[in-house]
Amino acid sequence: MIDDGGLSPEARRFLDSCEPDTSPTEFANMGEVRATVASGYQAAADRAVERHQLTIDTYDVAGVECVRFTSRCPTVAARPHAVLIYLFGGAFMVGDPISDLPIIGALAQWTAMTVVAPRYRLAPEHPAPAALDDTLAVYEALADQTSGTLVLAGESAGGNLALLTAQKARDAALRRPSAMALLSPAVDLRPGRDLFEPNVDRDPTLDASRMDEVLIAYVGDSDPADPSLSPILGEMKGLAPTIITTGTRDLFLSPCVRLATKMRRAGVEVDCRVWDGMWHVFEFYDDYPEQDESLAEIADHINVYTSWPPQPPLSVSQG
Repeated sequence: MIDDGGLSPEARRFLDSCEPDTSPTEFANMGEVRATVASGYQAAADRAVERHQLTIDTYDVAGVECVRFTSRCPTVAARPHAVLIYLFGGAFMVGDPISDLPIIGALAQWTAMTVVAPRYRLAPEHPAPAALDDTLAVYEALADQTSGTLVLAGESAGGNLALLTAQKARDAALRRPSAMALLSPAVDLRPGRDLFEPNVDRDPTLDASRMDEVLIAYVGDSDPADPSLSPILGEMKGLAPTIITTGTRDLFLSPCVRLATKMRRAGVEVDCRVWDGMWHVFEFYDDYPEQDESLAEIADHINVYTSWPPQPPLSVSQG
């Protein structure tokens, strides 16, 4: 239980024991780095498969390998032709759909949608715009192939790509997603620690030095102020109803709040949920109740804007 709106005991223990990883990324040995990161998240991924009774298969969409997830939970009614495109995070350098199963599994169950997660190309081998090219190609293909509901979501670097994909799709007059969910999105890649105030040194899971590596590996010689890299600098008008989640310790708290303000001024329906005491993509960790609560709220946002189910909205109490 959470007492008086504060942190749960589980979240407090996590916070007290966690220190941000400030070791430099070994660009020359990215295969081993990615394998080590993935192995560290495998246990949580296995728990998510069992908890949400996931079926997993891999297939090709527009030349991009994608992983497809569906929930077999008995509380999940059939929802044919409904697709949620989920873009994983990892500073554009690491990460994969399987590592994100604590998030993906919950959304697959509580929205009753098929989740499709592209394995977009990673830096430094494939700097920008390779990742965006992949996610946009997948979105365009699924927007054309899917007759039912289409939703776009992502966390951190994946949140950056989700917002960019939505902006590019709008500019190309492609079908608009019914809803969008952005979890601690990395929407501003410009250098400068002041962009992350007041949380430069407060996030237990993400150090600001990681953004310097993003500039080197992903942005490269491009201008980080280009709206095709920092979507907060782009046009928001016409985007789908969006939920943004962040926390008062999240390194990206300030960019998330600024994004919500800019969206609102452009007439976008936006709900920015700031969780007291929580950190960068806290929904990624399955050790405390705040994760379930936030993912249930995200699922409810998606369900409301996709008219599913009419009454009542799915909730964490269902599994």
